[in-house]
Order: sequence, then C-alpha cells, then structure tokens
Amino acid sequence: MSTEIVELEIARYDWDALRCGCGGSAAHVAAELLTLARAGTEDDARFEVLEGHAMTPEVLLEPALPVVSVALAALADQVSPLARFTFLEMLLLIVSAESQPSELALLGRDLPGECRAAARAGLWLLYAEVFSGGSVGSSSYAYEILTIVEEDPDRLERVRDAAGDRLSWDLR
Repeated sequence: MSTEIVELEIARYDWDALRCGCGGSAAHVAAELLTLARAGTEDDARFEVLEGHAMTPEVLLEPALPVVSVALAALADQVSPLARFTFLEMLLLIVSAESQPSELALLGRDLPGECRAAARAGLWLLYAEVFSGGSVGSSSYAYEILTIVEEDPDRLERVRDAAGDRLSWDLR
C-alpha cells in the first residue's frame, strides 16, 4: 500500500507548533496518522489520539484542522479498507463538533467552521467513497459527513437514493 499522498499532507504542517490537547506538541498526532495510513490489521487501524489530542467530546482542538486534511489525503491514497473506515470515522467526529476552546474564539477563529470547510474541499472524495462499495460502514460514514458539509441538498438526496443498499438502513 502506498501512503505517499498522506506523507506529503502530513509534511505540510508544523505539528511541533500545534498545541495538542495533552499539553505537548502535536508531533505524536502526525506519527499516529502515518501509522494509521500504513495499517494492515485491525489492531494497527486503531487511532487513539483523536480523543484528548485533536478534540475532546464535541470540542475541537488545534490539531483538528490538519487532521481533516490528512484524512482526506488518506481517502485519495491507497490505504487499507480498515484505515479508510477509521479515517472516515475521525472525519465525521471532527465535522460534527460544534465547539472550540475559548482562546481560539478570542483570536477570531471558528475552528469547527474551518474544519467543515476543509472537509467540503474533499466533497468528491466523499461522494466517491459513498459509491466505492468498500463497506457499508465506510459508505455510510462518508454520506453522514456529506450531510454536514454538502451545501446542495438536491444532490445529497439524489446520492442517497442512488446509493441504496450501500448505505446503512437508517440512512436510506
């Protein structure tokens, strides 16, 4: 499996300069993202550093925005189905979040909006994932992300109808 696209995207960010939710730098988040992209087994495909590092329940932290970009890069790369599923799950958690630390708000940042806009830039990757047939879980996560970031409700409804049983029963 190739992870060149993920590696290029990770290299774009100064992870040491990003404040991680654990209090240190976010360099370990970048390392974990790369490990996930290279995952071949279910144990390898676990990503434990999202919670408490890039976000806490419904509160996004500084590393969340580059994590969105890396997750989209993974969808464009040749990562395993297990890794794809995990990247989609983390992307859904991030775009679903509504809050950010007050210090970011005081700086005029809207991190949840920035993350949704970054995910919106990968709209067609998400649509391709819905129709890929990789797994119902991955297709469903991609569709759920689209329900948050897609600005064209007609397109979204048509995709839902066309996707049929590629989506979980509760999304059809």
